[in-house]
Amino acid sequence: MSSGEIKKVDKSTGKLTIKHGPLVNLGMDGMTMNFKVSDPAMLDAVKPGDKVNFIAEEPNGQLTVTKIVKQ
Repeated sequence: MSSGEIKKVDKSTGKLTIKHGPLVNLGMDGMTMNFKVSDPAMLDAVKPGDKVNFIAEEPNGQLTVTKIVKQ
């Protein structure tokens, strides 16, 4: 899992903005970026400022959070 901080929850687009450390499984450095979520309920489980651990994957070329847990 990767760690990060929720910066924005956008229910209208179904996306989270997360400031994160390296995403080793995707070969990405730490940065702030938008992610789709695999389950819309994830958008209700977090709020800006929450520290989280999450798994991001790239199904169909779309960066998607598939699991998220508050720290």
